[in-house]
This record gives sequence, C-alpha cells and structure tokens, in this order.
Amino acid sequence: MMSPEFFAIIGSAVAIVGLILPGQNSMRRDIADLRERMARLEGLFEGFTGRQPKT
Repeated sequence: MMSPEFFAIIGSAVAIVGLILPGQNSMRRDIADLRERMARLEGLFEGFTGRQPKT
C-alpha cells in the first residue's frame, strides 16, 4: 500500500507542473510579439537611414 507521503509528493509534482507549463506558453507568446516589434523597428530604421538590408 502507498503511504500518504508518496501521494503528497506526487500531488506536489503535479501542482508544480500545472503552474510552470502555462507560464512557459505565455513567455513564448511574449517573445514572439517582441520579435515582431523588433523587426518592425529594424524596418523603420533601415528606411530612415536609407540603407538596404543585408542579404
């Protein structure tokens, strides 16, 4: 038979995973949004300086 401590450890692990995964998904969305904003700024700076992007 399993001890109450074992169930407490498993329950804690499930709770921690449940808290971490949604945080990582929102972080990925934030990074993707930041990439888009940076690309827009890079385009504005290239237009302002009259330089052509490196290919």
